[in-house]
This record gives sequence, C-alpha cells and structure tokens, in this order.
Amino acid sequence: MELIAAGGGEHSERFAPHKAFLSGLLGGCLYSAWNFQRNRKQLSGLGPRALLAGVACSAFSGSYSWYQAQQAQRHANALERLQRTREAIHLVPIGSDSPPVPSDEFDEATGENAVERNAELLRQIRLEDKVRRRSEKQK
Repeated sequence: MELIAAGGGEHSERFAPHKAFLSGLLGGCLYSAWNFQRNRKQLSGLGPRALLAGVACSAFSGSYSWYQAQQAQRHANALERLQRTREAIHLVPIGSDSPPVPSDEFDEATGENAVERNAELLRQIRLEDKVRRRSEKQK
C-alpha cells in the first residue's frame, strides 16, 4: 500500500477516492447484471437499486481505505514516539542465556538501590508466606 502526503492526511492512500468510485461502479454493474439474469422480464426499478448497490460498495471501499489510513497513522505515531524516547528506553534480551542487567545501571534508572530493594521484597514475600502457612494450619 502506497501512502503519500495528500489531502486526506499524511497517511492516506493515493488512489482511495478512485478506488471507492470504481468499486461503486463495479458493484452497481454487477448488481445490474445479476438482477437482469435473475429477472429478465422485470426491469422496472433496476436503476435505483443498482445505484444503491453502487453507493453501498463505494461506502464500504471508502470506509476500508479510511480505516487503513487510521491504522497507518497510529503506527506512525507509535514509531515516532518510540524514536523520540529511544534514549530513555533500554531494551535487554530476555531468556535464560541473557546477561543480567547491571545493578548500577538499574539503580540509576530507577533511583533505588537494586540489592537493597530485592532484599526488602524477599523479606516481604517470606513474611507473607509465613502468615499464609499459619492461616492454613489453623483451618
């Protein structure tokens, strides 16, 4: 899909209006041909119904193009935000063989001492486990 800077915004399709028009024309023609094959003798009212089918096809095509442009805009905004904040974000590999995050880098990023914070969390977890075990024994 080719995106350009056009009247519909910087992330709109170049030929979206043309596609909507052609899909409406094709939808109207196909409906007209199908209806003519089905009801050969009755042609009254075929024009307005074919026009309505064409308008419905155009609306569907235009809506889909608009949806695609909105998605492209969201992706572009997310990418721009990621590029803007890439200095603040430090991605590390995840896995059993990945190196640990250096504690001094972690301390600088969070403003806390990682070793002390881990020890405090471990004490809290052990305390909660003791309380849970005691409550289970009393039951």
